[in-house]
Amino acid sequence: MTPGDTEPTTEALDRAEAALADLRARVDSAQQLADMGDYDWEIATDTNSWSDQLYRIYGYQPQSFNASYERFLSMIHPDDRERVEAIHQRAYQTGGGYQMIERIVRPDGEVRYLSSNGEVITDEEGTPVRMRGTCLDITERLLAERAREQLVANLREAQVRRRQSLEINDNLVQGLTVAVMCMESGDRAGAAAHLEMVLDAARTMMNNLLVNPDGTPLVPGDLMRSTPSSLDAPGSDGPAAQTAEQSVRVLVVDDHAQVRELLCAQLVAGGHRVVGEAADGVEAVEKTAALQPDVVVLDLAMPRLDGLTALAGIRQAAPGARVIVLSGFDDAMMADRAVASGALRYVEKGTSMNIAETVREAVLGRA
Repeated sequence: MTPGDTEPTTEALDRAEAALADLRARVDSAQQLADMGDYDWEIATDTNSWSDQLYRIYGYQPQSFNASYERFLSMIHPDDRERVEAIHQRAYQTGGGYQMIERIVRPDGEVRYLSSNGEVITDEEGTPVRMRGTCLDITERLLAERAREQLVANLREAQVRRRQSLEINDNLVQGLTVAVMCMESGDRAGAAAHLEMVLDAARTMMNNLLVNPDGTPLVPGDLMRSTPSSLDAPGSDGPAAQTAEQSVRVLVVDDHAQVRELLCAQLVAGGHRVVGEAADGVEAVEKTAALQPDVVVLDLAMPRLDGLTALAGIRQAAPGARVIVLSGFDDAMMADRAVASGALRYVEKGTSMNIAETVREAVLGRA
């Protein structure tokens, strides 16, 4: 090389460096606009070259640390780490590419969602030497999609509620109105017939509402109410009309105070002794343990613990007690579940039930 060649070569290098710097600036600007970063991990040295924007996506200043694989994993959401490692390991073993959506946790605790892809680079012998790819921050898009899905679900739910309101009016309110009119005119048989029709319609509606979206059956806990079905006081120790001579000792469990009162009256009139009342599943288990009744008449939909869940506790608290589930839910839907959970009998609430005789049959072993 002659002295005359030095100056042009220096100028060429300067121009090349300027062009490279301009290219890097334009790439960085494009990545910022797209909210996308790229990485290039050299496996042997565990050196991970991140673009400036990838650092920003993770919540850090550009080039502020070496993003080793261990450091990278520490920033992945704990619930996603095992899956991300498995995807990388599979790509490492097969030499193929990969795509995934993972969550990261920024230093301030914010969770972001990334759509990442990558490929494995191998040497001439097929040994993996590098993994490189891109990461796109899709947090806003994903949250917007979820918001739209929630809006659609809310609209669908509103439509369902509207249809249910119409069904309640047509099938329940109208039927109850006819039953009241029959009672006022002295037609007790007609009133009873219309009440049975209303109960059947109500059970059909409940069956439709109780089906899980994925088709799975109900499990203990699904019938737990958030509040009692009435605002009356919780269970007492039973009506004052009972006498010590009545032999069958019954615990009545229902979150509706008027239902408990009527059940107690029927049981006492039928010759049984009501030893206590309970207004929810927790109280049912506690009073079963304390009172050791012969029979527990148990509702299903209640606060704190539903009947299906309380059954296990009742059976444990008093192994010899017989449990009769008395519920407004359809026999075809709930009877098998109740018996499988430990109940001796399942009785639908209605005008034709005879709870005193059912208790007697349970004690005599004819259930």
